[in-house]
Amino acid sequence: MTESQVLIDALPYTDEGYEDEKVRESAARLIEEEVKRYHSTKNYLEHMPGNLHEKWETPVMRTMFERLDARQPNEMLSMKRCELPQPPPGQKHDVSAWLSAVSNSRAQLEHQDVRLGNLELLKEYGCNSWTLYLQQLQRLSESQQAKLHALRQNIQDTNWARKREHTEAGNMLHKLEGEWLELVGKNYAVERACAELETEVEKLENLKKQKLSEQTKQTETAS
Repeated sequence: MTESQVLIDALPYTDEGYEDEKVRESAARLIEEEVKRYHSTKNYLEHMPGNLHEKWETPVMRTMFERLDARQPNEMLSMKRCELPQPPPGQKHDVSAWLSAVSNSRAQLEHQDVRLGNLELLKEYGCNSWTLYLQQLQRLSESQQAKLHALRQNIQDTNWARKREHTEAGNMLHKLEGEWLELVGKNYAVERACAELETEVEKLENLKKQKLSEQTKQTETAS
């Protein structure tokens, strides 16, 4: 048998008896025995590139994964950079400490100003940007739905092709089985007829021998 040929040893679309509880138990036992004997020696993912996820990892993600592997708790969000602390009590009269505090206040003020600018931009252009994003999602969803529909259609066509092949093979098997039973019946009838003929021939030979014996005895008596 060549590699392109497939040996079909089961026709689930035409075979009968699967609903029988004894048949189910027997099949379950066979599967369990096969599972115990089977040991996979082939890597079914060898054609896939290794460590594919590392391509999309960022330093932040890598640090997060390392923390999860070490089972360390998640760090709380620090709001210290948003605080406006005064100089400590011991530096109330230190000019450099007040200059540092004022510089921090200006940085916070600039940060809030940037936030307000971003909010204004979002207010002006956010709706259009969100609309474009939703349109992209819609196109992506339609593309994936089309692929899913094509895949399901392919699966259905494959199942219909399998059912057609199984039905044709089952009909052929039933036909060959009927022909085999017919030939077996004919052979039995021929063997029975031959046995009857042999019995008839044996009777005729015995009758012939008996007549020859009687004729011989009559000849001997007459002489």
